[in-house]
Amino acid sequence: MSTDPLPADRVPMTALPQARQSHARREEVLAAAAECFMRRGYEATSMDDVADALGATKGRVYHHFPSKPDLFFEVYRRAMEILMQGAAPAMADAGTAERRLFGLAKAHTLAMMESQTFQRSLTLGVDLYRFGSPSDEHKVVLEDLMRLRFTYEDLFRKVFAEGQADGSLKVPDPSLAMRTILGALNWVAVWYSPRPGEDRPHRDKLAEQIVETVLGGYLAPRSG
Repeated sequence: MSTDPLPADRVPMTALPQARQSHARREEVLAAAAECFMRRGYEATSMDDVADALGATKGRVYHHFPSKPDLFFEVYRRAMEILMQGAAPAMADAGTAERRLFGLAKAHTLAMMESQTFQRSLTLGVDLYRFGSPSDEHKVVLEDLMRLRFTYEDLFRKVFAEGQADGSLKVPDPSLAMRTILGALNWVAVWYSPRPGEDRPHRDKLAEQIVETVLGGYLAPRSG
C-alpha cells in the first residue's frame, strides 16, 4: 500500500493544521462571495446569499469578514493582486514596448478568463466609489483600492508612452490608448464562457487572438 501523501487539494480539511484550515475556509468564503457579486451585483448580494452559496451558516461568513463591504473589498483586492502578479513578467521584458504591451494585454485577458468572478468586481468597485454612499471608514478603503487600480493602469500608460519613444507603437495619446484597450479587454470577463473540455492551451491561444485583434490599430507600420 502506498504511503505517499495526498495532494493538498485531496487532503481532508480536518487533517490540515488549524491555521491552514482557517485559511482554506476563508478562501472558500471569498470565492463564494466573488461568484455572488458577479451574478447579483453588490447591492443585491447579502451575507445570507454568500452563506447559501457555501451551504453554510451566516456565522461562518461573519467569522472571516465582519461586513459585506469588508468582504467585497477583499474580493476587489484579490482581483487586483491577480492582475499585478500577471503583469510583472511582461514589465520585466527588456524588448520593445510592443512586446511588453502584448505581454501585459495577454496576461490581463487570461486573468479575465481564469479569475472571471473576481475580475467582474472591478467595475462594481468603481461604481461603488463613484455613486455609492460608503461610511467614512469604508471610503478610505475604497480610495486605497482605487489607487491600486490606478497603479495598474499606469503600467499600460507607461508602456504606450515607451512605444511612442522607441517607435514600436502608434499612439497619439497614451492615456486614451490605455483606457481604450482596458475597456475592450475588461469586457472579456463579461462575454467569455469556457467551452466543455477547454484547457489552458486553448485559453492561451484565444487570449493571443483577442490581443492581436485589439492591439492591431496601435502597432507602428513595419518598414519594408
